[in-house]
Amino acid sequence: MGNHYYISADQQQGARWTFTAEDLAATATRLWPGTTVDTYDGDTTELQIHLDDTTLTFTFDDEYHVLRFPDHQDPEVPARIVHGLLRELAPDVPAVWWSEADATLEPVDLSPDPEPFAQSFGG
Repeated sequence: MGNHYYISADQQQGARWTFTAEDLAATATRLWPGTTVDTYDGDTTELQIHLDDTTLTFTFDDEYHVLRFPDHQDPEVPARIVHGLLRELAPDVPAVWWSEADATLEPVDLSPDPEPFAQSFGG
C-alpha cells in the first residue's frame, strides 16, 4: 500500500487521449451513479467512485492526460474501473500503465473482457 498506479495514452507511439476531464467525469457518473467529482487548480479532477461499501479515488491530470489511483487491497477492482472508463472514452487509443514502484510501461489491454487487464494488476 502507498504505491500509485498511472495510466496514459502511449505517447511513445504517438497516441493521445482526446477526452477531457468533463468527459471522464460524465462517463464515471453514468457508469457508477453516486460518483462524486471535484476539480482542483483547474486541471486536476478527482473522482470518488462508490462501489458497495468501498470508495475508490481516481485523479485525472487534464494538462498531461494521466489517470492515477492509489494501490488498493484488491488492485483488480480499480483496474476494472479504468478498463470500463477507457473502453468508453478511448477504446482504440493505445495506452500504458505503470506504478510508482516500478516505472516500467505496460500495455493496457482494452479487449472487451476486462479480466486480462485487471489481472495484470493483481499478479
